[in-house]
Amino acid sequence: MNIYAVSKVRLDEDGRVTGVEWGPVDIDARWQADPVVSDVAEVVAALQRGDRVVAMFETPEGLEPGRTFRVVTYDNGWETVALDGEPTYEHELHDMARVPD
Repeated sequence: MNIYAVSKVRLDEDGRVTGVEWGPVDIDARWQADPVVSDVAEVVAALQRGDRVVAMFETPEGLEPGRTFRVVTYDNGWETVALDGEPTYEHELHDMARVPD
């Protein structure tokens, strides 16, 4: 199992993730390579392979790992990702840094 971190997200007008800035990290959430911008389909594929993908949130001390991502499939077959688990104050998708359009 590989571990990846998402440091930025691109959201559509409905708040769904359409793109990310992400990359491989070690068990302590330290980057193993420079993060890259990708379509959300790549994150979905990683999760479906069994890889772990964690959200990273900006803090005054730097990036802090948060909850993991899970795949969300809509009735029309469209797939995206969402944070797994209970909502956490200031650690939601809309609180993450943004990938520029």
